[in-house]
Amino acid sequence: MLQLQAYTTHPTGPVNPQCASCTQPPEDALLIAFTEHFKVILHPNQCSLGNVIFASRRHVARICDFNAAEMAEFTPLFALVEPALEAAFEAELLNLYYQRNWAYRTQNPDPPFKDGHPNPHAHCHLVPRYSRPVEFDGHRWVDTTFGEPFVWGSVSLPAPLRLAIIARIRSQLPITYIPLEKSGT
Repeated sequence: MLQLQAYTTHPTGPVNPQCASCTQPPEDALLIAFTEHFKVILHPNQCSLGNVIFASRRHVARICDFNAAEMAEFTPLFALVEPALEAAFEAELLNLYYQRNWAYRTQNPDPPFKDGHPNPHAHCHLVPRYSRPVEFDGHRWVDTTFGEPFVWGSVSLPAPLRLAIIARIRSQLPITYIPLEKSGT
């Protein structure tokens, strides 16, 4: 059975400089929850309220490269996260994106090239969509392309607001809370 976990104390970093998706849960300040093989983090760009990243904890380039245990967790985890995101802020729907484009950019690839070659990390973006303006904690989001493919923008939020969004999403998930133990402690 899938065990979704989070820490009783929120992680504070640092992010892995070679691959942000490889940052392990005890270090990931954007962590919502994790399983043995995946983590769900709040996307640092909240151009849609509740936008999250669903990433493998192992650096693997493609979803088709997941091992059997990762494949066995992928769909059940998605089945928990999708309705939680819809419920957290009353999103009408979610868009699921699987993109590896940035790993192949010639300028500022993300993650950085390894040995001169693209180094993608398999992850998905889950983007809640809203047909109406949505307000949360004094901030307002307007989905100007609802019903069409999502258009990415740039929305940076202060840490306390990001933590409030994480708490709202967590409230919709069956999470077991455990103590935070950072590596080396």
